[in-house]
Amino acid sequence: MLKKEPTIGLLGISVSLSIELGLRDKMSHRSKQPQGPTDPPTQAESYGSGLPEGFWSVFVTNLNRALVARTPKSEDLIRYVFFQALVASGVEVHRFAFEYPHPVIDRAEVDTVLIDEQDDPCVALEVKYHRANSSGAPLPRPQLAGMLVHDMARLAVFVPTRAQRVLLYVTDQAMAGYFGNPSNGLKWVVGLDPGESKILNDGDFDRRSDTFRKAVGPWPGPVTVRTLHATDLCAGHSARLYGIE
Repeated sequence: MLKKEPTIGLLGISVSLSIELGLRDKMSHRSKQPQGPTDPPTQAESYGSGLPEGFWSVFVTNLNRALVARTPKSEDLIRYVFFQALVASGVEVHRFAFEYPHPVIDRAEVDTVLIDEQDDPCVALEVKYHRANSSGAPLPRPQLAGMLVHDMARLAVFVPTRAQRVLLYVTDQAMAGYFGNPSNGLKWVVGLDPGESKILNDGDFDRRSDTFRKAVGPWPGPVTVRTLHATDLCAGHSARLYGIE
């Protein structure tokens, strides 16, 4: 049972070259959020070089409310709740840039980028939400897992490298069980505690399925994936925030 913190295709040759070029600027950057209260902060917290302090507890509180509400659940809902938590924690709305053109990968976009006072990117964010089909149809789990890791590769080559690169992943047991199965070789996705990291190299995926490797695409490794937050949620969901270094 997680309880980490109290307040968690289309790629061709041109993309391969783009990722290889972007790798030259890769460097380490780590952001660790301190523990905070479950209530929203009473004062706006400043940010500049990364995500604001205290945002995670606000996100978890509000997402739990959304998950138990009798409303449809979607990736857009996850994004909205996350953005609202950032705004409540001090990020001004004019700092958000949505569907931001990827500075390295041609014709690709990043879900969201936060712009600092100098109009430079200070946070690059990708969001993924996986859950069981309401129809009961099976999920294409190797493909979904590969797409998650593919977003990590996209963030790894984002420049400027001084920007904090993070991936928010929310899922239910449909995918958490898949990642937790040792035979799938991806236990690190759900097994890293906050502060723990995993270095991924291209060879790490050699034994994965063709479907998974095709969804991942070219790998710019080595890439360090660090869990910043991990929290159990309502309705059998969990949320994790990864830092990509």
